[in-house]
Amino acid sequence: MTLPTNDDFANCELSIEELEAIAAGGFWSTLRHIGEDVFKTAFVAGTVYAGVILGGIIFGGQRNSVN
Repeated sequence: MTLPTNDDFANCELSIEELEAIAAGGFWSTLRHIGEDVFKTAFVAGTVYAGVILGGIIFGGQRNSVN
């Protein structure tokens, strides 16, 4: 199997539908998707962190004292 060269890609023609699909994505769409991924990750991390803090408050305050 041979690998494609730059010339192979340069000689390739795209259909109108393919060009429209590429144009519809673009730079701003990519940034939006990155922003959504960062927000989701931060939300999940914050929720887990809040759960750990709350669990520590609820269960960490229960100590058995031996006199």
